[in-house]
Amino acid sequence: MLSSLTLSAIFAIATALAMVVVATYILFWHDSNHEKFEAWVDFSFTTEALSRALDYYRFMAVSMLFTYVLFTVSAVWLQADGFAIFAEGGKPLRASPIAVSLFTLDLVLRGGFFDFMQHFDMTLSHIQMNRSTRGFVWYAFIFRMFYGLTMFKILFSFLWIYGKIRVNREVQRRSREQEAMQPRLFD
Repeated sequence: MLSSLTLSAIFAIATALAMVVVATYILFWHDSNHEKFEAWVDFSFTTEALSRALDYYRFMAVSMLFTYVLFTVSAVWLQADGFAIFAEGGKPLRASPIAVSLFTLDLVLRGGFFDFMQHFDMTLSHIQMNRSTRGFVWYAFIFRMFYGLTMFKILFSFLWIYGKIRVNREVQRRSREQEAMQPRLFD
């Protein structure tokens, strides 16, 4: 079975597996770094802790950029190998590399904004997936979910940390107010 697959199809399968592995890493194991980031917010704002926090977000950003490039390259390659993966108006279409990159960006935005773009029928590209190529439909779904889950993780992380910073500032403000109201015995 594997010998009948083209190199482009094997590359697409490998990319899909890599996206699943990285998404799993980001959602579960990478969470231990998020706990370290929380400790930075709770106890100190040191340069070293901030550097670790930035590494946390840098990893997610680089993985998102890397998967964007891999997905676009693999889609162009699949198309060059004769797979009719794109359509326009229900008819198969051969898309240019720029159109494929816009299609990929469209998937990124649909993954990042969840169903907002789908609901309002907003697109960046005139090309669509050829629904008869089930393998590519699943591949695009994995790519879209990778972006959706990663964006959700980043958004949740930012909101969580922002909330913790606000709570810590409020605790410090109340502490200063109570200190100011305390009668001083030896003044």
